[in-house]
Amino acid sequence: MYNFIDTHFHLDFYRDHKKIFEELNKKKIYTLCVTNQPEVFESCANIYGVSKYVKFAIGYNPKICSDTPFSKDSFLRNIVKTNYVGEVGLDFYSISEDIRKKQIDIFRYISNYASVNNKLMTVHCNKAEEELYSILKSNGNKKVIIHWFSGTEEWADRFIELGCYFSVNMNMLKNSKTKYIIQKLPVDRILVESDGPFSKVNGKRYNYNYLPLIYEELAQVINCHSINQIVFDNFKEILLL
Repeated sequence: MYNFIDTHFHLDFYRDHKKIFEELNKKKIYTLCVTNQPEVFESCANIYGVSKYVKFAIGYNPKICSDTPFSKDSFLRNIVKTNYVGEVGLDFYSISEDIRKKQIDIFRYISNYASVNNKLMTVHCNKAEEELYSILKSNGNKKVIIHWFSGTEEWADRFIELGCYFSVNMNMLKNSKTKYIIQKLPVDRILVESDGPFSKVNGKRYNYNYLPLIYEELAQVINCHSINQIVFDNFKEILLL
């Protein structure tokens, strides 16, 4: 019996987050809760403390770069409390050159820190594959999960060469472009995410009861009936890097 694993979940965006936290632990669902800025991570860490099944990642979502400054002080003060970093990355969709440069500087700093201290990163990338690849390669990051990958097959291959893993959600499995990429991925680089509440399952906003449905859909898409074991083993492998 292999526990379900969700490698990218925004617990703090749910109104009933305390109940969800309790249920995730009760159901023994290994869940990596990402945050959008260090201050949010700090709040979550203070509220919930240490849990066997629910872990919090310290993040800085690139999409908030234009209106929310990145606090290095908060990042450094809190990153010692966790082995996980996310959501971080680059998002170049419809932004100015100034914001683009800020995103690159911030992600380069976070990526370097994560590499030196062997932290696992769950990474956002939107129309920024070249810059993201360059930073990861330069910093030598070993523990990287590309979240909701939307790039080309060629870029997927290049990230695979770097040793990256890819987390898959239901929206990706229902989209013809991303579904095609998923079918081309090596099975030993595939993980599962929900990206709740920013994803849907059967037309409904994600909740933890839908996680098995993502596994079932993924098993069908890649024609693999031992998907629970594969995802469990893949996550175990990336933690040991």
